[in-house]
Amino acid sequence: MHDVYEVVKLLKYSVQIESITAYDNYLLVGNRLGHIFLYTTSPRVQLVDCNKTFSKRPILQLTAISECQIVICLSDERVSVLDVSRDKVIHLKTAGLQKTKGASSFTINVKTPDGLQSNSSNTVVRLCVAVKRQLQVYYWKGKDFLEHSENIDLPDIPRTLVWCDQTVVIGCKNEYYLFDVTMEQVKPLFLTGKNQEPIITKISDTMFGVVKDSHFIVMSTMDDVAEQQFIKWIDTPSIILYDEPYLIASISDKLYVQTIESVESSVSRQVISVTSKTSNMFSCQNGLIYVSSTLDVCCLKAVPFAKQIKRLLEDKDFQLALKLANISDESVDDKEKNVSQIRTLYANDLFEKKKYQESMREFLKLNTDPYDVIRLFPNLLPQSDSDYGEEILEKEMEIKIVALIEYLTEVRFKLLKEPNVKNQSDILEINSNHQEQLLQIIDTTLLKCYLQTNDALIAPLLRLNHCHLLETETTLKKYKKYSELIILYQTKGLHSKALELLQKQSDDSDSNLKGPERTIQYLQNIGSNNIDIILQFSDWVLNKYPEEGLTIFTEDVAEVEHLPRPKVLDFLIRNHKNLIIPYVEHVIHVWNDTNAICHNALIHQYREKLQKYNTMSMQADEQTAQNTKTKLLEFLEQSKCYTPETVLVHFPLDGFFEERAIVLGKLGRHEQVLSMYVTVLNDVNRAIEYCDKVYKSKNEDCDQIYVILLRLLIDPPDSWLAGLGGVSKPAPNLEKVVEILNKNAAQIATPDVLKVLPDEIPINRISNFLVIALDKAISDRRLYQVNRGLLYAKLLKIQQQRIFYESQNITLTEFNICRVCKKRFGNQSAFVRCPNGEIVHYSCHNHKADQ
Repeated sequence: MHDVYEVVKLLKYSVQIESITAYDNYLLVGNRLGHIFLYTTSPRVQLVDCNKTFSKRPILQLTAISECQIVICLSDERVSVLDVSRDKVIHLKTAGLQKTKGASSFTINVKTPDGLQSNSSNTVVRLCVAVKRQLQVYYWKGKDFLEHSENIDLPDIPRTLVWCDQTVVIGCKNEYYLFDVTMEQVKPLFLTGKNQEPIITKISDTMFGVVKDSHFIVMSTMDDVAEQQFIKWIDTPSIILYDEPYLIASISDKLYVQTIESVESSVSRQVISVTSKTSNMFSCQNGLIYVSSTLDVCCLKAVPFAKQIKRLLEDKDFQLALKLANISDESVDDKEKNVSQIRTLYANDLFEKKKYQESMREFLKLNTDPYDVIRLFPNLLPQSDSDYGEEILEKEMEIKIVALIEYLTEVRFKLLKEPNVKNQSDILEINSNHQEQLLQIIDTTLLKCYLQTNDALIAPLLRLNHCHLLETETTLKKYKKYSELIILYQTKGLHSKALELLQKQSDDSDSNLKGPERTIQYLQNIGSNNIDIILQFSDWVLNKYPEEGLTIFTEDVAEVEHLPRPKVLDFLIRNHKNLIIPYVEHVIHVWNDTNAICHNALIHQYREKLQKYNTMSMQADEQTAQNTKTKLLEFLEQSKCYTPETVLVHFPLDGFFEERAIVLGKLGRHEQVLSMYVTVLNDVNRAIEYCDKVYKSKNEDCDQIYVILLRLLIDPPDSWLAGLGGVSKPAPNLEKVVEILNKNAAQIATPDVLKVLPDEIPINRISNFLVIALDKAISDRRLYQVNRGLLYAKLLKIQQQRIFYESQNITLTEFNICRVCKKRFGNQSAFVRCPNGEIVHYSCHNHKADQ
């Protein structure tokens, strides 16, 4: 307990006091005889005026409205208005309240719009009066109250009313009700309790409290029971007043002071003894309460908040200290400073009381420096001497660390949400460095926490971490967390260290990193910027596991696909020749690479492989050699990306004739190709197929291809023509000549063929060829004549149009005016005649065209 209020005695009467109210520095007292007394309270209590003729019945209720300088009064079962604007208690004759005869209680609602000064013209005053089993609602206008709506029927006679926002709380003999002023609806709350008068206390515009038995129930105007709603008293109070943050209840001849947070507890903050039972309490400002009993009036003045806060901090009552600090009248800066200090003390006290999660939540709200929070855990500090790895985690320790993890995770999230600070100024650069240092401390501490609670969370943390490298590396090695250490190295860009560790662990039979898989995955994902590292550490994998290792360069991921292929190819050529063909085949056939280097390389590898098979002459390799040869021929035929000149020089002269023929064809050396087929391969059909292919390509001189073949068949060349030594000259093949002539007559250049045909071939053998050739010549001539006639007719038509246009003339005089600029044509003017016949200046025509 501590002193909240000081009691100051003010007045003593010989006649029973019935009601009190106050406003500004004034106090009004109404007694049983119907007298109303007006006092000033500053600098001391002094009577200002007394109205003894207002009523002959007790003054049951008084409420002052300082903005309008009026007082609402209930006496003789009627509500009246008193004017106190001139320090006099004057009864105003208000016609609007004539219907209040039979009133038992009233309540008011005073609102001033935000931003406006409180005065009679800006203030909205509403009055709700209980008249028997009805409610009457009025509003103040000018010098009178006017009816707001029709009367509202009630199930019972109200004994007390309190207005909160748009709701009037009603207390009847046996039950509480809520009246929605806007909707004009009444709904029940709950019973008042056994043998008890209803008691309602306004807490704020949206919160109120009611008494049921010995409990005070805090509620909202939406009839929801608020959090921490039940406040227990030692007995049923007769009056309760709220003076933020305290509740003052009159029980017997004492006043009990509690807070709303005193849940299910009858322990009071202060107990104030008074001379007799309190009948009225009223507060017109925070910290100043007027209290009246039967014959006495006293004042409760709040002990200064600074003094209260000091005592509360000594008692470690931080919650109430915070409330007082927040509502104090100090400057904003001082208030923020005090609140922060109290909350810090509160957070540390929670930690000492082993309420770790609550403590961390307070540190979060305070934006406490994370390092200051981490210092509460000495064994987690950087370069700590304590061996936290070997310490046995008891339940309490685990709870502490879990709370710290939640705190650090939230702080980390907030820091990472902040936009990246660019070096726009020295201040911003300092802030950026500070943020990075904070993240480094947080992530390193989180890692240590995870090691003690849940090591499955270490890997996700390290994938996006700001951990201190040296300390984290030492910690992970100590725990033998090599998988997590690999992730740390990777995120820090230390690929060589990661790969060295992987290579070392790959041979450890007890390691979860055994084998090449993790090394292969690592190399596949570090990208082309690290190609030298990839080549360096792929070597041991390719040596031990060639097939799996090749996926380092062929896996279907973007990083692998974008590796520099010529550099990879050069590496394979120098170190792993047996993997060249599968690599280049993948690059060309899967990734559709068009680089001539790769295409040339694949041809060379096929050729070298065939040459190797030819020298070995092993029966088991015949099928493999045939498959390789087929691949080579198909690739030479289909690929358009290799360099024929480069490839050709590597084929030996005493073999690979088919391959040479295909390459020569790519170079357009048709005579050498045909000579190869005719004189070396003795495959005239292949020669004819080649001719058909060239003719269909419609290249230049494609009609001469058959002539070349026929010449070679009629007069085969010597062996040097094909560039081959030791090849005998074949005999002429006139039968094949006749067959080709008759079959391909339409594709053969007739004049050139007739020049090379030998006399030994009878005319009747080539009659079909001659007929087709003659028809073709006649058809070509007729087509030529038709085209010539059409072109001549077109020429005549154009000549006729030219003559027509040249025959027209234009006469310009000094009276002609340009249709655009409305000016006359001068002697030197350039002009244009438009298709519609208009004549305009040349410059005006250009301007008109632009528009």
